[in-house]
Amino acid sequence: MTELPTDLLDLAKDVLVAAKESGIRITTAESCTGGLVAGCLTAIPGASKVIDSGFFTYSNEAKTRLLGVPRDAITDHGAVSDIVAAAMAEGALAQTDADLAVAITGIAGPDGGTKDKPVGLVYLAIAQTNRDAMVKRYVFAGTRTDIRRATVAAALELLHERLTADQPDP
Repeated sequence: MTELPTDLLDLAKDVLVAAKESGIRITTAESCTGGLVAGCLTAIPGASKVIDSGFFTYSNEAKTRLLGVPRDAITDHGAVSDIVAAAMAEGALAQTDADLAVAITGIAGPDGGTKDKPVGLVYLAIAQTNRDAMVKRYVFAGTRTDIRRATVAAALELLHERLTADQPDP
């Protein structure tokens, strides 16, 4: 097995520590990252205390079947859209006992991009119990590996930001 990059594991550890301190359980819903966020999180000993589950929903059918993403959202906006990312996060939350969900949908390349949706376009969504979902749009550059790695880092950073946003400084 190839080792996960140290910088991603460090980010994952920060997420787990913050989640444990907050008493929050996490789930993931991933498309273009293929479960890499969940892989980074579960590579850290003690992850089972805060990780509830992870969904790998590469196909549109899986997004609908497993996460409840409305078919018309995919048809009208495309799988790579803010609407679908938010629906993925909310669906992951609804299907689990987690308190916080991160969802990822994007175009990692090297093909599949268009003028309106270029290779490197990624939407990350965070959904949390009793809070509105939040979506961020990114356009990463580089190879497929570069884009996926940058996406994982951004997802872990977004999780950490959400987990620490309401926490007082030490």
